[in-house]
Amino acid sequence: MASMRPLLTTPPTRSGGPRRFPLRTILLMVLALLAFARFWWITHHDRPPPPRAVTGSQLPHAPIPVRPLAPGEQR
Repeated sequence: MASMRPLLTTPPTRSGGPRRFPLRTILLMVLALLAFARFWWITHHDRPPPPRAVTGSQLPHAPIPVRPLAPGEQR
């Protein structure tokens, strides 16, 4: 049987050993972290509500008077 070379899945680095992660993987991980941070900020950041224009019909009204029921009046 002929001697077999070991499989190299990543190119060697300057120091001669294989890299732990390829550059493309590192860039994709950083991009995923940035996307996660942006989406988290959008969904969890409290924005102040826009100011509402109050018209005459939206002003607070006086409470409606309520007549209490007598003990014998049950509905």
